[in-house]
Amino acid sequence: MVYAVLPFAYFRWRGYSLEQLSLRSNNLRADIVLILIVFVVEGTVELLTISTAIFSLSGRQLLLGVALTFVLNFFGTVLPIMIFIYSILLPRYLKMTNSVALTIILGGLTYAVLHVGDSWTNYSSLSNGLLSVIIVAIQYFGPGMVKSVLTLRTGNAWVHVWAYHAIAPHVLIDTPTVVEIFHIH
Repeated sequence: MVYAVLPFAYFRWRGYSLEQLSLRSNNLRADIVLILIVFVVEGTVELLTISTAIFSLSGRQLLLGVALTFVLNFFGTVLPIMIFIYSILLPRYLKMTNSVALTIILGGLTYAVLHVGDSWTNYSSLSNGLLSVIIVAIQYFGPGMVKSVLTLRTGNAWVHVWAYHAIAPHVLIDTPTVVEIFHIH
């Protein structure tokens, strides 16, 4: 609600079009080609370097796990991040800075900042807190910049959703964990 529904409703109420919010494609064919290229490269890299655990699931686990993982991540993180950062903030960063490079950096920083409260972070001491912030920056700054580049390049925030967020990494990497959490047999 806070990151997606309310900001989207507010900006639509203020008269912003879907184009102004980077939510409509200006060149669907080019967007689809870019989505496919980025998705294939990213998916391949993830499966070769991060985890192949998704291949160890049974057919039922795969079917139910992929569907559940997609729905949970799409509505829990992908859509709110897409609306809040890449639809609302990124165009404003560009307008404020008049610099594509600075906008990309700010997009990466914003994406990282939204992850400082992730469940694995530990702020029980100064050293743990500092280490958590450093790891968050290392882990999320780069992907946030990639999402910024994809959105600015196409003018369409949906491109990063399908190329570099919803399926890869969430479905490819998170499905085995969701299957385990929800005891899908």
